[in-house]
Amino acid sequence: MQKLIFILLISTIIQINGRVIQAQESLLPDDQESSFFQAVRANQKESYITFGGGVGNIEPLIFEGLVAPYFLLRTSGDAKWGATLSPVIYIRMYNEYSFPVRTPSYMPQITFYRMIGDENKRSLNYLFLNLVHHSNGQDDDFFNEDGSINTLSGDFSTDFLEVGAFFTQQLVPFSNTREYFKTSIEYHPDITRAKDLEGRYSFLRWNNSFRVFRFFGSAESLKFEKTPRIQSTLKTTWMFGDINDSGFFDIGERFNISFTIAYRPRVLSDVSFFANFYSGKDYYNMQFDRRLTVFRFGLQAFAFR
Repeated sequence: MQKLIFILLISTIIQINGRVIQAQESLLPDDQESSFFQAVRANQKESYITFGGGVGNIEPLIFEGLVAPYFLLRTSGDAKWGATLSPVIYIRMYNEYSFPVRTPSYMPQITFYRMIGDENKRSLNYLFLNLVHHSNGQDDDFFNEDGSINTLSGDFSTDFLEVGAFFTQQLVPFSNTREYFKTSIEYHPDITRAKDLEGRYSFLRWNNSFRVFRFFGSAESLKFEKTPRIQSTLKTTWMFGDINDSGFFDIGERFNISFTIAYRPRVLSDVSFFANFYSGKDYYNMQFDRRLTVFRFGLQAFAFR
């Protein structure tokens, strides 16, 4: 019963996420949705739910879910400033007795955007500032009595800011694609972060993302569907600082890579099927000290419109 309730909950939230975005769009006619705000949408995380835990070195899961509806703040359809608010919650339900959900990752965030120069549908640049809190809602000791990290109820907390730039440029020689490249620096100041993260967790990171959206339609008339049918995303992260006394070029400790491809059938408007490969440090709060290599499938909600 608990398994069914949680799956229905995540599915409902994914549907709500699509409806929130759809409701925001209804405030403006289609021809007033600027390329700038389309690029802002392309920068958002997509809510998803996996089918099990996938294949790799991760515990058996019923599912992993990301709940990431976002609220777009803007003064007009042609504004050069914008902001988004999002709760962002990662959830893992373990395939164990009573199907426990252990220490979800809470990552509420607000992001500010500023367009650079004039709007051009084939080339657009903007700067962004992202303010994020990351915690797991626990307050027990960081370590167990045997000296191992308390992954069940240990206190995990950090805040970080991310400053970067986002570029759109027609790179693929097709009229039915849009490409977006993002690069940013992520910094965790020593304000509220858990003290025991020192020497184990990277507080300075370089993040990159390259995304390609493909729209189906008629090339002769240049009329394509509003929602992309295929989406591919490549993300990388390089982590600086003292991490378990590792060397600067220790890829196993410092390099994360993720590749996702998603396909939306014609009969669906807000949900797609996705496959993802991830290799890197675990992003699930107190599991940060291990490296995951996993391949999984699931359902994803499109944030882009």
